[in-house]
Amino acid sequence: VLFRAPGGDWTAGVFSAVAGLDLVPLGWDVDPRDWSRPGTATVTGRLLAARPGDIVLCHDGGGDRAQTVESLRTVLPALSRRGLQFIPL
Repeated sequence: VLFRAPGGDWTAGVFSAVAGLDLVPLGWDVDPRDWSRPGTATVTGRLLAARPGDIVLCHDGGGDRAQTVESLRTVLPALSRRGLQFIPL
């Protein structure tokens, strides 16, 4: 139902294809750039910038995601304590 353009590369052609497939285009508000493996502390700091209503992008494939997983061990409880709720998309 939802479509996220890889790399956020939204072009007229992508929008047209998404509309033709009755998909909803979806972007994100917080990108920790975890795909580049900048270190757990960097990923954590970037994710902790999330605010209510933000869409947070995290990668679960494409190589070693240990930094992302380790960061989420801190980030998810911290954001929950701030009253944020999580909805998988």
